[in-house]
Formats: sequence, C-alpha cells, structure tokens
Amino acid sequence: MGRIFNFSAGPAVLPESVLKIAQDQLLDYKGTGMSLMEMSHRSKPYDEVHMGTLATLRRLAGIPDDFDILFMTGGASLQFALVPMNLGRGNPVGYVNTGAWSEKAIKEAEIQGLNVVDAGSSASSNHNHIPAVTAAQGLDYLHLTSNNTIFGTQWQSFPDSGDTKLVVDMSSDFLSRPIDWKHMGQIGRASCRERV
Repeated sequence: MGRIFNFSAGPAVLPESVLKIAQDQLLDYKGTGMSLMEMSHRSKPYDEVHMGTLATLRRLAGIPDDFDILFMTGGASLQFALVPMNLGRGNPVGYVNTGAWSEKAIKEAEIQGLNVVDAGSSASSNHNHIPAVTAAQGLDYLHLTSNNTIFGTQWQSFPDSGDTKLVVDMSSDFLSRPIDWKHMGQIGRASCRERV
C-alpha cells in the first residue's frame, strides 16, 4: 500500500524516517528496556525528552522566557473552558466571532457567567471574512480563533489590542508563521500562557 498524504486540519503526514525512529524505539527507548510511554514522568530519560521538547518549541515558535508552555490533552475544546475559568477576573471579556470554533468558545464563557462582549463578528455574512475588532479596551482578555477551518478564513495579522491581552486559539495553524508575543496572553495549541 502506498503512503497517503493527509492535508486535513489536525493530524498530518510525518516523514517516514521519523516514523521508523519511533518504531525502532517503541519497545526499547534508547536501550532503557522499556517504551518511553511506560516510563515515569520523573525518570531521567523522560525528563530529557520533555525538557528538550520545551526548548525546541520555545526556539521554533520564538516563545519568550516569561511564557510557560503547558502540554495538555483536550485540545481547543478544553481551552474554551479553561480560558474563562483562569483569565476572567470580573471585567467583561471580548470574543471575535468568526465561526464554529469561536462560537463554542463564546458558549463556554457564557456558561461560566462571564460578561461576554461581542468584539466583532462575521456571522451576518456566514463568516466569509475576518471582521473588524470593535471592542478591545477594558476587557480581561480578547479571544479570537486564528484559522477558521470550517469557513476558510484566517487572520493574516492579529489586531492591536492595546493593554488587553490576546487569547488566540491557534489549534490548526500554530507554528505555521511567526508570532508577535508582546500582546499575547495565551495561545492555545501547546498552551503557552504568560506567567501571572
């Protein structure tokens, strides 16, 4: 059977050489006698992989040292709940509605009783464009989805949010372009968040 190229959002094709290395080390990671998946997260071999991965991600994405990197399960859907739980501090929160994913994020903030401000929306035109940001000041955070895989729109540059930190769901385009971190409060994918 020939290899299939997957151009879908989410999982992607890996180089065969990388897959062969993983296959070779699946049962015996670097002579340890066990799989990396079987090791304690406190073991030296696992810690080397973890710390090396953090350093590589920080270098590739240009993540400043004042941001923590969290590896978490649950994807964007979990982030939609965690963002308002952790970043909502009593002021209104702003959401830019560009389609299905931002609508899910908005619902989570509303479920938690936050005062959600419509900071821009393309709903009236079936999300066929990136809307102008109409509110960004006086908010605990401004949330947007960088790439709407369902409607086919993507932010080419992020809005200037002033003193309001941006929270960006980059689930489908993280590491696809450089990021200006100075206004970022959180980016969902690897879940990088500014230390508080």
